[in-house]
Amino acid sequence: MAQYTQPIYHGNAPDGSFPLSPSPYFSRVEDKNVIFEAGEDVSDFNNYQFVAFRPGFSLQASELNEIQENMQLQMSLSIAMMHNWITHSASYLWNGWNEDSHTSEGDEADGVTDDFPPNTGIGIGGGDGPLDALEAAQNSLGYSISGPGWRGATPLYPFKTPYVGEDITSQVAIEKNAGGESYRFKFNPGWYLVEMRDYWTGVNDEVQPPGISGLKHWVYLESTKYVDIAKDYLSTNDKYTVIGLDVSSKYIRCCSDEAECDGELADNASGTPNSASCGADRYALSINAVGYVKSTDIQNREKLNGVLYIENHGEEKLTARYMNNLMILNSLGNL
Repeated sequence: MAQYTQPIYHGNAPDGSFPLSPSPYFSRVEDKNVIFEAGEDVSDFNNYQFVAFRPGFSLQASELNEIQENMQLQMSLSIAMMHNWITHSASYLWNGWNEDSHTSEGDEADGVTDDFPPNTGIGIGGGDGPLDALEAAQNSLGYSISGPGWRGATPLYPFKTPYVGEDITSQVAIEKNAGGESYRFKFNPGWYLVEMRDYWTGVNDEVQPPGISGLKHWVYLESTKYVDIAKDYLSTNDKYTVIGLDVSSKYIRCCSDEAECDGELADNASGTPNSASCGADRYALSINAVGYVKSTDIQNREKLNGVLYIENHGEEKLTARYMNNLMILNSLGNL
C-alpha cells in the first residue's frame, strides 16, 4: 500500500520539488521531512522541527534554507487543517455527508442525507435539512464545539481523507473487534498537530516540567498505530475515557558514530555530505504509541496528547467525540 504525505508533495523532479532543494541551496526539508515516492511505502521519516546550532561549528547555507522551508511547511499544514476542519457551504463536515464528496480534496457534497456512514462524524451545521435535528440534539446536551488545534493532537483531516492509501479512508477510525467485547481505535498514517505534554507538579501546579513549552508541531505518523480497549472498561466507572498519542522528543547529532546521529547533516555545499565538516544538530519529535486514560486520572491525562474521548451515557451507550466535542460516532454499538 502506498502511503502519502500529501497535501505536501515530494516530487520526481531531478533536483527536488521544494524551492530550496536544488543546487546550490540544498535544503534538506524535502528529503528529511517529506519523503514520498509514488507506489512505495514511506520510510525513514525524521520529523525534524528545529535546526539546533552549536557554538564552534560552521554555519551552512543549507541550514538557513532549511529553516525557511520548514517554517513554510508548518504554516502550509496549519492552513490545510483549518480548511479541512472549519469549512462552510455544502461541505461534508458542516452540512451533510455524501460519498462523492470524499473522492478528491476540495469536493463539496451535493446535499444532505440522514444516512450517516459508520465511523464518520457529523458536525454542527446550519440551514435546512436533516442535520437540524442533530444540531438541536447536540445543543440540548450542552456541547460547545470549538475548532481544531486543542491541547493535544489534531489530525490534519477530521474524517475522510483522499490521501492515506488504497484501503484506508480516514486518519482516525474506530472498529469493533471480533466478539464485540472490545473496540480498536486506529490512528492511520498522516499529519498530526502535536505538542510535548507532561504533568505539572507543586501545590498549585506551578512547577513546570522540563521540555514543556506549549509549542505545537506537525509530525507525520508513518504507519498505523492502534489500541484495543475492552467495552467493560469504557462502560464502567468514570464517564469519560481519553484516547491519544504518546509523543517524545530528542536531539539528533550531526555525526555517524552514535545512536542518535545523522551523518547526512554534515556540510552538503558540494551536493554530498562532507563528514569532516559537521554543522547544527536537529530537534525531532516522534509518535511512539497510542494510549488511553480515564479523565479523572489527571496526572496521566496531562501526559497524553488527547485526540478523542469516549463518553459513557449508561445503558451501554458509548459516544466518540474529538477533544473539541465534534462527534465522531453517536454510538459505538452501531459498529
